[in-house]
Amino acid sequence: MTGITIESGPLGEKVIRCAWLVNPGDAPRQNVRVTIVDGRVAEICDVPGDELSQVADVAMMPAFVNGHTHLEFSQLASPLLPSAPFPDWIRSVVRYRSANSDREQFATDCIRAGLHESHAAGVRLIGEISTTQGSVTALQQALEEAGNAGVSFRELIGFSADQVSTQLQVAERHVATTPTSGRKSGEQKFVRGLSPHAPYSVHPELFEGIVDIARQTAAPVAIHLAETVDEVELLQNQTGRFVDFLQSLNLWEPQTLPRGTTPLRYLEKLAQAERALAVHGNYFGPAEISFLARNPHVAVVYCPRTHAYFGHTPHPWQQLQDAGAVVLLGTDSRASNPDLSVWKELQFVANQKKAAPIWELLPMITTSAAVALGFNGEDFKVNVGNRFQSVSVPCECDSESRLNAVLLRSAEATEVSP
Repeated sequence: MTGITIESGPLGEKVIRCAWLVNPGDAPRQNVRVTIVDGRVAEICDVPGDELSQVADVAMMPAFVNGHTHLEFSQLASPLLPSAPFPDWIRSVVRYRSANSDREQFATDCIRAGLHESHAAGVRLIGEISTTQGSVTALQQALEEAGNAGVSFRELIGFSADQVSTQLQVAERHVATTPTSGRKSGEQKFVRGLSPHAPYSVHPELFEGIVDIARQTAAPVAIHLAETVDEVELLQNQTGRFVDFLQSLNLWEPQTLPRGTTPLRYLEKLAQAERALAVHGNYFGPAEISFLARNPHVAVVYCPRTHAYFGHTPHPWQQLQDAGAVVLLGTDSRASNPDLSVWKELQFVANQKKAAPIWELLPMITTSAAVALGFNGEDFKVNVGNRFQSVSVPCECDSESRLNAVLLRSAEATEVSP
């Protein structure tokens, strides 16, 4: 049969029968019956022989985690142009923002739209970059209405020395009410984090001050790092397109960045925080990979379809995982991505050469991703005792040997609501 049928049983029980149960890191399980009582998984067992005709041709998985988003761009119909050179794309972002006269209301509408799209695609935990206090409030309210969880990484920008003090005050205000417990127990749904934007937009003293605040308050921190060859050239040689970009804004001061700076220097500071995300990491080399393997509390967020949109060289995610580093997936934004489906991101990764089966990669958008954001990874499994939160994809397949190929071609994941 096609499509999930949810059967109501005695004492408020609800029963779901699916062709496959796919939990992160586990071997797929065929013909499974899941019983739910009071919103929690009460039993998982094989479908009895006399009920096989009721099995839905779907693969059921736990709800997803999107490690990195910019929901303020969620009403874009297509990515911004040009995709290269990268500083020109940034100029398009600035123009897009400035074109909206009532930016706070526009951003609020975009955040709600983006969260609605994400929720419909099975996401229950999100790592969002918040650019204003209004967008922080909009995210918190939207998460509460949807019953989802999220981290609001407050974006901080200031490349000149005279901006350091003001931006540090913004950071301190943002995390002033950050609870230090509750995330792993599932009690805390909204977490305040900090996001020094990128090496080309944040003064080194500002970056260090932000990480110090994060360390003192146990707030997670995220930075766009090693995203482009232009950024690496700026750090190492103080030359290239980003120098021209900063000069055009009257922000370039050669003494700001010591010659020979590398992404590793930023990772070493990030590691002082309790939890940190190095977003993109497209151009991490052996030194960065080795460091990240030794410091798994600093995770890399790979945004596959955004990476492809900008035409980068192959991402080192497999080398990172092989070395023992933590890699999770994000959608970035509709300014560089056609939609906000983290399932499609996983399919994109699983379709790459020598990639593992999709169920072995599933932790990148479930358990490992949740832990990287500071939440309980076990909540993102379909296990007995867990609150039931699940998605399904169409899956007409009668053998595990064919399952991966079918999942790679399957349609969008949708919420299962008992």
